[in-house]
Amino acid sequence: MNQTPRLLNRLVISLLGLMLLAGGLNAVLVASSEGYARGWRNVASDLGAWFDAMLARTTLPGQKDSWLWIVVAALLICAILLMLWWIAVQGRGRGGDYVSRFIPDGAMPGRVEISQSTVEQALRHFLGRRSDMVSINVSVWELEPEVGLRIKVQPRKGTAPGALGRDVARAARLAQDALGVGGPVLIYLVVGTRSRFARTERVL
Repeated sequence: MNQTPRLLNRLVISLLGLMLLAGGLNAVLVASSEGYARGWRNVASDLGAWFDAMLARTTLPGQKDSWLWIVVAALLICAILLMLWWIAVQGRGRGGDYVSRFIPDGAMPGRVEISQSTVEQALRHFLGRRSDMVSINVSVWELEPEVGLRIKVQPRKGTAPGALGRDVARAARLAQDALGVGGPVLIYLVVGTRSRFARTERVL
């Protein structure tokens, strides 16, 4: 699966977070420190004067507006196009049904569809009741030549990842055999806050 959308998501979120953090820290310092507030007003005044001078130097002949606004508008258009592309690539390759197949033969020809939730329930059944996992989620991805599964598992703190991964892989094979389908399987183990603080009696 392509990692570019995920990396782009993290980059955008990190930049937005840093900008918000810097803005919030500046606001706190302005409100709490008189010396900092005085210095910030001087800096803001100098920046405003510099910006006004820049606009005056870049005014178009016979016009009252600066050509910098054209550059700003072009940059905003590029940013909008970039955001539209970013939205378009979210979840690319993600599918809906694990199986969607038309069977023309037999006494009752028709279409067979198996949703990803069915695969997830089958996987939970073969894994049984476990106390070493906080959550498990299954998503379907359109790969060639077969549809693939991405199994995201959040283990509990202290769980051996190798043994858990082997158990999930074995359950995935059993689920595929029971459903009569195949395809590649990606098992993704992730540890987060829920893994550290989840109640020990929680089971799947």
